[in-house]
Amino acid sequence: MRAIRTTLLLAGVAASAYRSVRSVDRVRRVLALSPVADPGGTDVPVVAVVPARDEEAVIDACVRGLRAQIHANLRIVVVDDASADATGEIARRHAAEDARVSVVRTSGPPPGWKGKVHAMHAGVVAAGDFPGSAWLLFVDADVVLGPQALGRLLTTARDARADLVSSPAGPPAGRSLTWPVLVPPSIQMIGENADPQGRGRKAFAIGHCILVHAGAYEVVGGWAALRNLRNEDIALATAVRDRGGVTRLVDGLAHVTTSGMDPWTQGWTSFRKSFVAGTRGSVPVLLGGGLGQIALSLAPPAAALLGRRHVRLAGLAGWALQAIAHRRAARLMRAGSWGAPLAPVASALFGGVLIDGAVRVVRRTSGWKGRTDRFR
Repeated sequence: MRAIRTTLLLAGVAASAYRSVRSVDRVRRVLALSPVADPGGTDVPVVAVVPARDEEAVIDACVRGLRAQIHANLRIVVVDDASADATGEIARRHAAEDARVSVVRTSGPPPGWKGKVHAMHAGVVAAGDFPGSAWLLFVDADVVLGPQALGRLLTTARDARADLVSSPAGPPAGRSLTWPVLVPPSIQMIGENADPQGRGRKAFAIGHCILVHAGAYEVVGGWAALRNLRNEDIALATAVRDRGGVTRLVDGLAHVTTSGMDPWTQGWTSFRKSFVAGTRGSVPVLLGGGLGQIALSLAPPAAALLGRRHVRLAGLAGWALQAIAHRRAARLMRAGSWGAPLAPVASALFGGVLIDGAVRVVRRTSGWKGRTDRFR
């Protein structure tokens, strides 16, 4: 029994160490944002689309951030996705103040469509005709862009010869514990399945802020081709990559912030929603992923505390690698790296997010913004 326990502990430590090293490599591949916006690129036509459902608390700041962009040729379309609050009213006030802003209201997604995907599709349709040289900017309603964000994203896309660039959003002032605890392991887990440079099986993108060339968007069939998906960000980037485009995840967090992860309960719910969507509601995948996450996360400290000398040393080394990977992800996300020594606990806790998702799917209570998911 002792030999079996030692073997299991060492296997767990080895698997955990591999994941940590791979995570550090994935974070390293995130492209730095261009230090300056290209003054000559301000005439490039850009259509910004903001899908918004019951976002009265945040939509004002989001639209104000877009209106403040240092970019001459920008149109902003806010999609009021059947909101039951003052989202549409606030957006229409902006439209009355600024001719670049327009508002379209939908009655919700038709059969076969997911809500956010349909809202973004409706925004593109409402924008009407735009030249093939245009770019489409998709921004979540709880995201605020700094004045130089769009210009720097355009310059970065030009310099990288990319057809799609995407940036995660950083924390607001007074961030909750979601950021130092749940955000780093979430980035690590997404990075295991999607690559910031568009390599591998999937390309990495985050729906907070996606800038895609109109030509690439049309080639993949737009949102209509992804109508039944809720992990639409990675799906769009992967589709662009698979059709010969270049995609890059960029570090624009100094210019892109979100309040969507705060407070803790909202952050937990947001991650649960994303991973349920990413697995298409597969209970075995969610449950197995959650239990596996917990086991591999706790293997190094278990080995450090329970093993004999060589096992204990291996456990401490694995624990140190976990801390390094957590710190790198936390620094990328401006999440606060003080929790790095507690990386095993944070990662194990994130396994609970996946297990909670499996439970919600079984109970048919999985969903978002009042809409319940239905999986075959």
